[in-house]
Amino acid sequence: MEQQVLKVDHITQQFGGLSALKDINMELNRGEIVGVIGPNGAGKTTLFNVITGVYKPTKGMVFIDGKNGTGKKPFEITKMGFARTFQNIRLFPRMTILENVMMGAYCRTSANVFQIIADTPKKKKEHIRIRERALELLKMMGLYEYRYELPTSLPYGEQRRLEIARALATEPMVLLLDEPAAGMNDQETEDLRKIILMLKQEGYTILLIEHDMKFVMNICERIYVLDHGELIAQGKPEEVNSDPKVIEAYLGKDED
Repeated sequence: MEQQVLKVDHITQQFGGLSALKDINMELNRGEIVGVIGPNGAGKTTLFNVITGVYKPTKGMVFIDGKNGTGKKPFEITKMGFARTFQNIRLFPRMTILENVMMGAYCRTSANVFQIIADTPKKKKEHIRIRERALELLKMMGLYEYRYELPTSLPYGEQRRLEIARALATEPMVLLLDEPAAGMNDQETEDLRKIILMLKQEGYTILLIEHDMKFVMNICERIYVLDHGELIAQGKPEEVNSDPKVIEAYLGKDED
């Protein structure tokens, strides 16, 4: 039986008189790779922002692993098991690559403020654990040899992989990727595809927004299509690819 890890239940998001999302329903089951597509301004990133607590929805509910996540703060959503990357890379430029990944893990520490300030044995033990896990993730992402360098030294595609490593350090059950292949060349995109498939094999559930249609169609098991804030289609890639509404709203704009 499939285990539902996300349910978006009749979500509407309004900004003043503008409806960015209109009565959206969506489900995500454990172990899936699911895509959200649509033209610019369709509401894709707004949907991610509602799911991850950046916005409180005007109407509707968000359920995370069966628990109500509606209106919770982003750090609370992270603790509930959701981690995300952003369309614009958001790394800490003055921290090393290793330190960037370690920052993602601190939301899972149990040491309190006194223990951190006093540099207690418990704090030292957790620091060692976090560092070891960060090094494991850097090896997984092929970034281990750069661990003591600054993130600005990395090519664009590898910075994207570093963002994913930092998100994984929060120990998520679901990884939300906002335009992960944006700005990548063909080889970087293929490397990313392999990484996402590897993460699925490792047991992660992945929800992604992406404009690269070839990438989405080759990796996602199911796809949701938004247009002007409305859900116009959903289904398997081959079903979405042949849907007249999708062709008109999005796919038909690309003659290639």
